[in-house]
This record gives sequence, C-alpha cells and structure tokens, in this order.
Amino acid sequence: MSNMKESDVRNSMPKFQPEGEFSKVLKSRVNSYFKDNKISKHCNAEMIFKTVFYLSLMLLFYFTILFGPFTGVALLGLAFLLGMACAFCGLNIGHDAIHGGYSSKKWVNNLLGMTFNAMGAYAPNWKFTHNQCHHTFTSVPGADGDYAPLSLVRYHDGTPWIPLHKYQHIYIWVLYSLFTIEWVLVKDFNQIRKKDHLVYHKPKLKKWGMTNFVIAKLIYFANVFLWPSLLLDVPWWGIIVGFLVMQVALGITLALAFQLGHIVEDMPKDWPDENNQLKQSYTEHQCTTAVNFGSTSWFPSFLTGGLNNQIEHHLYPNICSIHYRKIAPIVRQTAKEYGVSYREFPNWSKALASHYRELRGLGRKLSY
Repeated sequence: MSNMKESDVRNSMPKFQPEGEFSKVLKSRVNSYFKDNKISKHCNAEMIFKTVFYLSLMLLFYFTILFGPFTGVALLGLAFLLGMACAFCGLNIGHDAIHGGYSSKKWVNNLLGMTFNAMGAYAPNWKFTHNQCHHTFTSVPGADGDYAPLSLVRYHDGTPWIPLHKYQHIYIWVLYSLFTIEWVLVKDFNQIRKKDHLVYHKPKLKKWGMTNFVIAKLIYFANVFLWPSLLLDVPWWGIIVGFLVMQVALGITLALAFQLGHIVEDMPKDWPDENNQLKQSYTEHQCTTAVNFGSTSWFPSFLTGGLNNQIEHHLYPNICSIHYRKIAPIVRQTAKEYGVSYREFPNWSKALASHYRELRGLGRKLSY
C-alpha cells in the first residue's frame, strides 16, 4: 500500500505469509555450514579478541581522561574518542549479547549486554525496543520504531510531509549526533514506565527492575559527571561540554552503522494491506528489508560488529556476528535461486551516499 500512513496501522500485529521452500532450504544450508565445519554458532577466538580490544580501548580513553596529563582541547578530543569507543563496544559486544548470539550461556550474554549500560542506555529497554520493536516487523510503519523515529524525519512515504523535510538531508546529521543524548536523558526514563509500545505489549517489569534501572543510571551519571568533576581541574560547564562531545561521537557512529542497513534508495516495501496482511513470509521479509555494505571485507565487519551484513543479522540475530561474512554467500546464492531480493553495496561510502540521496528525495516529494 504505497499510500499507507502511520496512523493507518492497526492495534493488532501485522501477519506474515506462511514460510515456504526458501526458508526451509536456507535454514538447512546455514545449519549445514556450521555442522560440516564443526563450529559453534556463537563466539570464537576472533570474537573474544574483539571483545578484549574494544573494552580495553574504552577503558584506556576513560582513564586517560581522568588521570592523564591532558587539558583543554586535548580532553575534548579524548572525549570524542571515548564516545567512538563506547559505540564500538555497543556494536561489537553488547549488540550480539543482547540478541543472545554472543554465547550459549545466558549469564554471559546478560553480563556483556550490560555494556549498553556503560553507554547510558539501559540494556533491558534496548533489548525490548530493538529486538522486538525493530526486528519483528522491520521497516513496517507503526510497527518498527526505527522506521519513523521523529516527525522531523521522513524515512518513507507514509510519513506526512512537512516543508521542513526539504532540508532533512542536511539536518539529519545533527539529529544523529544528538539521539543518544535524548535516549540517555529522556527516552530510557519514559520507556521504563511504558506498558505498551507501538503494537507490542511490553513484558512486565521484573522484580527489582526499577531498582536495577536506578542503580544503572546512577553509576552511569557518576562515571560521566561525578568522577570527572572531582578528578579534573575543569569548570562545571567543561564537564557538560565533554559529555556532549562524547555523546555526539557515540550517536553519529551508531547511526552510521545502523541506518545504512535499511534506509537507502529503492528498498522493497512489504507493508500490511487492508487486512493487516504482509505479502511475504518472515524470512523473505527480513531478507528484503535489509541491505549489506562491504559484506565480504573484514574491516567493516570488525568496526560495525557485523552490521554491514545487515541481511544476515536480521535473518539470524541469534548467531554471533563474527560468522556473518562466512554465511553471506550461502544467503546470497539461496536468495538468487528463489528470486528473493538481496541488496548490497560494495562499500560503506556507496551505502552512505544512497542514504543521503534517499533522505533528500523523500524530503522533496509531496504526494504519492
């Protein structure tokens, strides 16, 4: 439904088509890859190395800020690098853990998932809004919270156009830089109290859930405000500026990994019809509503935690991202055999350029 608006989404869940042969064959081939090579679907030595590397990098920048000999602009530079390091920890460690893909042991996933708390985002909130509210009905208006985050942003033609959208390809980078600040200071607090979100019923808050939330926030605010104010010879406003610089680096790094996997030109749409029925099965839907970039290269995967293989991630979020590059050829070939869309860009810059053009195009269009 090309003229569908977000307000048209029903209170009930959209419905997928039954799974067909594509899903069965793809699942069989991916399972055979792990079985034939006698490897686990979870972390390996390379993933453990990445974990140690990024955690060490984050702690290095943090303690250098607190105890190093740097002042002024150098401290702001370190704050920016700390924000990037936090983002890489979230992408490469916390993201896998929260999906349950890092380890077969639940306690390991829960522990490493708390790296999101270190970024200021309460891990259980993120798990609900990301795993369920984004991954279930990806790129469906009103059912994917990442598909229409603000009225200021027009990610699809179901969002009512306003004149300001003509400039969204320019101001979007400011919004990307600031979105984690809003998450840390506002969204988390609102989300913890919500009973429903979009078309989803939020799981009941567990015993001690609110207490854990408060403790996590207090620890985070102590780390970013209290200890720096006690240990650094800077005015109070300098601490706030450092925090904002860190958040800008964190926000833009996360956005340039997450958004390029879905919001690009000519993405197929699988939106509900008047009966709330989607045209594809779950597997087909996840394959067609994501896009890869640099999927055969080691370096983009090392930086983004495998999110450059967005298709494989949406098909198999419970498989550790370290394996996505290896199973990508299997998914690509199977999709080709069954006529299922499988889109990819050769590198990050091509995907970024397409994201920019898509935002500019949606900002110019008035009606459909």
